[in-house]
Amino acid sequence: MKFSHITFHFTIWILSISILFTGCYSYYTFPNDDYSKIENMEDIKIVYKNGKEFVVEKDDTTNIKLVGDSLVVSEGSERKLIGISEVEKVKESRFDLGGTITISLVALTILVVLFFSMNPFKT
Repeated sequence: MKFSHITFHFTIWILSISILFTGCYSYYTFPNDDYSKIENMEDIKIVYKNGKEFVVEKDDTTNIKLVGDSLVVSEGSERKLIGISEVEKVKESRFDLGGTITISLVALTILVVLFFSMNPFKT
């Protein structure tokens, strides 16, 4: 019983620490004027006017660029053309300091509560 209790607390501790080191990323809308800089940005989320979303996770084989009035998404030898007229907004993935701090504080609070519940003060 005591071993499973310690294992549970250790698992919670490891998960909390991993959240602290990973951080949070959120999608932020950028203006239409910046579409020409889209090749240099991180992961991109394209929101269509009908509400559908398309996420481009950029890596060595994936790229997105503006050609004329279309966005061209290339993944290896595959290409997808997306007309600008179909797009409502384009968002870029960026580090979210506020979210990271909030999750860190919540994780730290949970760790403190678990620690004190495991070893209550005895009088």
